[in-house]
Amino acid sequence: MLIEKSCDEAESALNPLGDLHELAVFLNAEDDLESRLDELARLAARATAAASCSIMLSMDNESEIPYLKLWACTEKLPAEAWGDDQPDHGASIANRVLEHGKPMLITDIQTSEFASLARHRTSIGFSFISTPIQSGQQTVGVLNLSSRPDAPSFGDADLILANIVAALIGRSVQVAWLRKLVRSRIAQTALARQGEQAARRLTDGSLPPSRLAKLLAKSFYKDLTTAGFSAGQIIEAASEIIGQISGGLTRHKKRMERETVES
Repeated sequence: MLIEKSCDEAESALNPLGDLHELAVFLNAEDDLESRLDELARLAARATAAASCSIMLSMDNESEIPYLKLWACTEKLPAEAWGDDQPDHGASIANRVLEHGKPMLITDIQTSEFASLARHRTSIGFSFISTPIQSGQQTVGVLNLSSRPDAPSFGDADLILANIVAALIGRSVQVAWLRKLVRSRIAQTALARQGEQAARRLTDGSLPPSRLAKLLAKSFYKDLTTAGFSAGQIIEAASEIIGQISGGLTRHKKRMERETVES
């Protein structure tokens, strides 16, 4: 009986390592990371024994003040949660983490300074972790975790585990951006045109995705203009890109609906 109990305890202790290994294997795959963020959030929640997990990535606007956009969440959220509206800087826990680049562990949000942000849902507890997703020294996103309602509050060990998961995600984001640069001739041309400092930000993954997309779009436009394409032809090229995106989103939606039905 004692041997059987010891085996059960050993298996229970190894489960977190197994979940963390599964997450690492998932992140090591060469598929497009952005198309698999929902699965990433699920695996991150499982690896940290959290009731819910959300992943937010840093964006930028014309004034170059970064803000967070929700990219993945294990919970069903209202449509406005996925919008591009920028929250007041520092108004949320995640925004504070983005600003300072340091993780936050909240044992009980109801008794904290963030009590007004508490979500009263039976599916999650009141303990919360928000930790930065970093690429190099730059914060490129935030990982948010909510505790299980029937489990103890998050502690220091849970924060360490969350930081490990966030570090794995940050490294994968950097690798994903590097793969995009390597695979795109337009990106390589844009990279060659940049100064040393800008080029370093491109290659270390610290440039926000939206800024990178704008830079590549400008490079694409300059190349077409230099090659002698007219304004109308450039518009046709842009329209074709939009068409390809729409088609890709439609195929992705149908695939997700099939997987939901099959499961």
